[in-house]
Amino acid sequence: MITKLCGKWVVGHQDGAHCLFEDGEVVFEDGKVIFVGYDYDGHVDKVEELGNVLIGPGFIDLDAIVDLDSTVLGFDNHPGWKKGRVPSAQWARRETYSPAQLAFNKRYAFNMLLLNGITTAMPITSILYREWAETYDEFIVAADIAEETGIRAYLGPAYMSGHAVVNPDKSISMRFDEAKGMAGLSDAIRYVERVRSDYSSRIDGFLAPDRIEGCTPELLKRTAEAQQRLACPVRLHSCQGELEVEMITKLHGGISSIEYIHRAGLISDGLILPHLQFLGGAAPTEASIKQDLSLISQGGASALICPIVAGRHGKYFDGVSTFKEWGINLSLGTDTYPVDMIQNMHIGCILSRVSKGDIAEASALDYYNMATLGGARALGRDDLGRLCAGAAADIIVFDFDSVYTGQNFDPITAMVINGNGRDIKGVIVDGVKRVWDGQLVSGVSMQELHRQAQAQFSEFKASYPERCYGSPTLEDVFPLSLNKVSKQLP
Repeated sequence: MITKLCGKWVVGHQDGAHCLFEDGEVVFEDGKVIFVGYDYDGHVDKVEELGNVLIGPGFIDLDAIVDLDSTVLGFDNHPGWKKGRVPSAQWARRETYSPAQLAFNKRYAFNMLLLNGITTAMPITSILYREWAETYDEFIVAADIAEETGIRAYLGPAYMSGHAVVNPDKSISMRFDEAKGMAGLSDAIRYVERVRSDYSSRIDGFLAPDRIEGCTPELLKRTAEAQQRLACPVRLHSCQGELEVEMITKLHGGISSIEYIHRAGLISDGLILPHLQFLGGAAPTEASIKQDLSLISQGGASALICPIVAGRHGKYFDGVSTFKEWGINLSLGTDTYPVDMIQNMHIGCILSRVSKGDIAEASALDYYNMATLGGARALGRDDLGRLCAGAAADIIVFDFDSVYTGQNFDPITAMVINGNGRDIKGVIVDGVKRVWDGQLVSGVSMQELHRQAQAQFSEFKASYPERCYGSPTLEDVFPLSLNKVSKQLP
């Protein structure tokens, strides 16, 4: 079937950049865009007049939370090491969720991502509460759920050689098991090969070594070799926080996280680096920061910025303008709840301007490009993140008739600063409607998923005292913001 969508604004793509068509058209067939512009004169089976909307490419979320997000528990509860963000050395690691609960988390998350206009997702979950890391079998189920929901997904179980613990004297150290790390990498390689052979073209694999301080030099070296052989993306959280850079300095002779990755041969155009907030090592200098930027730039790796989660922790990377000057590709991720790319664009603009003290530091278009073209470039996909002939028919429809979107003075800026994911009324992935009129086409009830998610999250939250330093009560770990008044019994 050949379908034509018509709307007040259409985001097309010409000469390597987005462009706007007022009262434009998008025509697609069999999962591919065949025309964007005005007055298509070919045969059409169906025409949809969508009215006062923006029709654009789907968002690409390269740090998409497919968990019940535990980071929200740390918003007003710190320091993190006392509140379970680093488990106690005395905790006997175990799986906190059952396999069925892990599968539910992904079904809930994939549907929520679609509702927010995210058509391509690269998942992230927390392994702080896991027996070790993610598993091959868990992500086979994730691939099945991704196929079922219709999202485009890059999947792979996270693996690690070690993790941090809080010792009885309140110090933090690492525990390593190289054999588990290598076994995890082996499973991740097998997984990429499996999804490429057994699943649709919407499902692909990537390698996900977990936090850099938990990766030994040999694990990173072997990951680099596997990446070259498989020609798949690698995502490695780097320069994220003080604990990480201090551990890298302590364990590896005073070098920075980026230099550590470089020595392993991992920096390439297939590498995606989330956060990058602490460049230059534990004692950064202008020279060491420039060296890190140079290594990223020369290697062709992509930066992955997650504005909301970074801002919640009082941190941010050092600038859109700086990374542009070094020629480093910028992409965008959510990494927390809500999985709202539009909110992340808006807050990213604000954080960029405040951190630099310059209102011209970043624009709405800068962040829109990160959520579309930047994500596609990070994945090595010139058919994603844009609408033009030959591109994938991954399309979103943003509703400017919503009373909450304010006045439309410029369709991109107005969407970014006045809108949010709830204003997405249509989502098409690979030419198939997945969200229409703001509802999941599959008929899945998000209200039912929401109720189950709350019950499951409450159970998960109750497990924190066993992992926390000093085994506090749940009320000590997560006190309510206000005093709760108990009902007086007669």
